[in-house]
Amino acid sequence: MTSDADLRRVHEVKAATLWTFEALWNGNYEANRSLISRSAGVSSLFGKFGDVPALITGAGPSLEKNLHLFSGVQGRAAIIAVDTALLPLVSAGVSPTITVMLDPQPYVARFFAGVNTSRKTLLAPSIASPAALSQWKGEIVFYNKFAPDIPALTRIASQSPELGFLIPGGSVLSVGLDLAFRMGATSIGFAGQDLSYPPGGKAYVSGTTYGDVNADYVLSRATEEIVAETDIFGRTVRTKKSLSVTKQWMEWAFVNLKREGGKAAFYNLTEGGIVTRECNVMSLAEWSGRFLRESFNLDWRVKKALQKKKR
Repeated sequence: MTSDADLRRVHEVKAATLWTFEALWNGNYEANRSLISRSAGVSSLFGKFGDVPALITGAGPSLEKNLHLFSGVQGRAAIIAVDTALLPLVSAGVSPTITVMLDPQPYVARFFAGVNTSRKTLLAPSIASPAALSQWKGEIVFYNKFAPDIPALTRIASQSPELGFLIPGGSVLSVGLDLAFRMGATSIGFAGQDLSYPPGGKAYVSGTTYGDVNADYVLSRATEEIVAETDIFGRTVRTKKSLSVTKQWMEWAFVNLKREGGKAAFYNLTEGGIVTRECNVMSLAEWSGRFLRESFNLDWRVKKALQKKKR
């Protein structure tokens, strides 16, 4: 059950987002119109990967435990990476099936610096920063943010409804989860999704553009945004309100995301973090052994799906 404190966090995060971004959303969308008209929408991927497991990859420090296993995942599951995790994955010899971005600000471009993106696929909101999009040399697929309670986003989405919608749910991690579900995956795992900052440790996996920034340093710069959560080991850890909202959305999604033909199963493979309810907790090694039994040409399948819907 959602507590009053949880509801207040959702309201505070939403209000802050509206205040900060409305003008930016409108400007970015207008600048992206031409590119959007030449690109496929996320709806072209919906329901096309029902036989393929999916692994959503965040950039939390716990990813250090499992990054060496990703070479065995590639080609056997769709790897959906958040933009922050792209560089660590590529540095480890792993090419994500799809990289997902959400933030409309230009700084996202730095996540792509030093990466050869010419043969990769980026999923971006229609309100993404044009400067960030210009850094991506491969395929770009667009989506609308599903936000019926935010008039500005509803108005923008109404101008390109054919793109399809994904639910932001507080962070880019939520977008990746919603994408995996709508692609049709029945076994959906997620790793590197700590959504919290264990004391004294790193804030991100090694190799991101943030460097080895300390979690305590991150928390010290956002004191008014910090809340307490309980991790999978029963320990009290600190996190930002926005990440707490993401946790709430994910646990809602595990219960409520349903489709004809059966409910998807969700697996927390992070081996840490605060997502504890309504999902199966296991290691990436165990999940791989149980569900990754076939090989797929996923780049070809993505390309085929997108070509059919190019306008």
